[in-house]
Amino acid sequence: MSTLNFAEKPVQVLTLEELERSYHENLPTGQPVGGIYHFELIGQVLEAFERRSLKPVVQEIFAAANRDSKRPGVTLLPQLEEKYGERAVEAHLLRRVYANIEIRSDETDDLVTCLAVAYHQKGIQLGIGPMVKVCHNQTILGAQDVVSNYACWGAYPQPLPKGRGDRMTVEDVLARAQQWADDYEPFQKIRRERMGALKSAQMNRDDMLRLIGILVEKRILHDTQNDVLRVAQTYPLNSSQINETAENLLALFTNRGQSPSTSHSGDSPQPVSYWDAYQQLNTVLKPARMDIPQVLPQSLALFECLTEMIK
Repeated sequence: MSTLNFAEKPVQVLTLEELERSYHENLPTGQPVGGIYHFELIGQVLEAFERRSLKPVVQEIFAAANRDSKRPGVTLLPQLEEKYGERAVEAHLLRRVYANIEIRSDETDDLVTCLAVAYHQKGIQLGIGPMVKVCHNQTILGAQDVVSNYACWGAYPQPLPKGRGDRMTVEDVLARAQQWADDYEPFQKIRRERMGALKSAQMNRDDMLRLIGILVEKRILHDTQNDVLRVAQTYPLNSSQINETAENLLALFTNRGQSPSTSHSGDSPQPVSYWDAYQQLNTVLKPARMDIPQVLPQSLALFECLTEMIK
């Protein structure tokens, strides 16, 4: 019997088969809440890439228990526990799920293209981009590589029907996944070019300090109660994430011989690229370490922040 214990650990890893066995939340009409079940969403994204022989493989699935008085991330149903056993997968209603799907058709020793599928109380999100294997960092290299059905991000697969506003349907989101698969190589060319731009742009210590200041400013302007200053745009990192990753950046520059204490030594400093910095900052943007709905928008915001600095 498969079991989950969210009281012990608020983020649990499970398989697609286990996710399908969990309790299915329906509207009074019998239709899935949100228009699609989480396992069906993942399955249809897999099918879009399988149709193009792109070798999609589910790498891992996370389910998270967030605190929401009306629709919590996890609900354990006692009546189903009686039927299936204590903490059985079948007794869980899971509303907050994140899946990593690796596209193994063109992976290297260092990188694999990864699809991120997020399903939660706000809606659904998809993202795609290179994942760095050694640190399991998902990167989003532009608005064309992220889409949701509750916010106006990214390029749509086609113009929205008149009167729809900036909301997409589940079908629109899945059409975007199909377009990523159908036009896989042209999209990969864009991703490789953008990754190359970050790798070829060198960052010095002053750039690093300026970047930390920009990240702090963006966080402050988003969170401030001052209406004159407030900016609604998503920030790349919150306060605790900035503290942790700024220390990572300082350590990286010190290890490369670019700290004040080593600036006058005989050793030649080693270069640091904006891609190197992106990987240090991106270590905290993972579903097991933060709120699932924020993973993809913050990853995109981080890329845009770095790209703006090298223009």
